[in-house]
Formats: sequence, C-alpha cells, structure tokens
Amino acid sequence: MRFLFNLIFGALVGVSGTFLHNSYRPAGLLISFLALWLGLKMVTNMNRNKVSQLAFILGWLFVIVRASTLGNGGEVLIEANLYGNFLVFGGILLCFVTLLRRIKI
Repeated sequence: MRFLFNLIFGALVGVSGTFLHNSYRPAGLLISFLALWLGLKMVTNMNRNKVSQLAFILGWLFVIVRASTLGNGGEVLIEANLYGNFLVFGGILLCFVTLLRRIKI
C-alpha cells in the first residue's frame, strides 16, 4: 500500500512540475524543484526506507519521461529548451543524490 501511495504521489509531483516549469520563468522551475525536494523529504521521513524513495522516483520519472516525448497530436509538454533540460536533468540529479544519502533515524 505504501509503495502504491508513493508511486502515485511521485506521479502527482511530476505532473505539477511538468506544468509549472515553463509557466512562470524562472520561478516555476524553482517551485518544481522545491516540490520535488519536499516530496522526497516527506517520503523519506514517513517511511524511512529506500523502497519508498524508489517508488516516488519511479512515479516522478514516468511522468517526466512521458511528458518529454511526442504525444498523439505531436505535442511535447517538456521542451528541449533551457528550462526543460534543467527540469529533467536537475531532477534526476536531485533524485540520485537523495537515493545515495543515508537515511537518518
């Protein structure tokens, strides 16, 4: 149940980051990173294990990768511009650093 909750929560943070990162430049990108960092922090503090962090990251990554590819009508929600690249690669870096850190009890 926790795995599913963290997966859905990560997907919701990914959706919010997808729509915010390009809306209000550069504040939208900063808010997207803040939401990702706070979401990872919350999941870590709630569950205290790496599996829950991984579920959150998988949910976030699924939405980000899907929004970066072509849709049915040829639309791309995360473009390959400065803000889109910062969102994708900066978010992956933030997730990777969070997974490498030790969970403090």
